[in-house]
Amino acid sequence: MIRAIKFLATVLLTAAFVTGCASRAVAPVADVDWQARDQQLRQLSGWEARGRIAIKAGSEGGSGNLQWQQQGEAASIALSGPFGAGAMQIDWAPTEIVVTDKNGKQELIYSGDYAAEIFLSRQLGWDFPGGSARYWLLGVADPAYSSHKSFNEEGWLRQLEQRGWVVTYDRFTDINGRWMPRKIVLQGGRARIKMIIDDWLL
Repeated sequence: MIRAIKFLATVLLTAAFVTGCASRAVAPVADVDWQARDQQLRQLSGWEARGRIAIKAGSEGGSGNLQWQQQGEAASIALSGPFGAGAMQIDWAPTEIVVTDKNGKQELIYSGDYAAEIFLSRQLGWDFPGGSARYWLLGVADPAYSSHKSFNEEGWLRQLEQRGWVVTYDRFTDINGRWMPRKIVLQGGRARIKMIIDDWLL
């Protein structure tokens, strides 16, 4: 069970390294009301992001494909290497986590508040703040914790610091009138997570 659930080892660390590029935002100067944008995105009942992920943790690293579906407090995260290698789906709510491997085998762990974050932290060896990451992917701070934001000279959100992590935003793209992150880097403790979002469904 542990070997299957330790998804970084079975999925990302066995996948071929994938690099990607994305075009920069077309607007030369950001004309974004970031406070209003934050309020709108926090009110989304659900969203989906599809793209690529690369993780570096200590001397280990790897990359693969990512599909993150958020519905309220619940998330469904699908990870896979090239051609579906090592495919795995992680479904979690604040108090439970279900991991399904490529053969359809499921493991359920339930242990109360923050079960998913605690469990994954034990398996990975470093904290993964999934409850906050769902906000960070949107370019929004988790309202449950204090945060600090910084912007570049053109007015684009550059960094978000929260819970001991630094989230850097390099590119944004216009999705139906909303500027959404295209390239995101999460840095915290031993881990560095890079995500390139190819498609947003809001």
